[in-house]
Amino acid sequence: MAALVVHASKHRKSKRTLYISPALAVSKARELFKAGWQVHVIDADGRMFHPDQFDQLLRFESSKRTGSPWPARVSDTR
Repeated sequence: MAALVVHASKHRKSKRTLYISPALAVSKARELFKAGWQVHVIDADGRMFHPDQFDQLLRFESSKRTGSPWPARVSDTR
């Protein structure tokens, strides 16, 4: 699992938050962006993603899931 850092700044304040879930990182980054913050996300390889590129982070997550040996859905057989 790779780490993602959400960087946000507004009115001389800045925040950095570490996430291991792309979905959570993108959700928080979008929330901050809608609230008027300047936002970008940096992945473990140092690539920077701006708001118009956040969907790329979600594609990475879904492509990793498709190769998983675990089922997408687990049913209870009791």
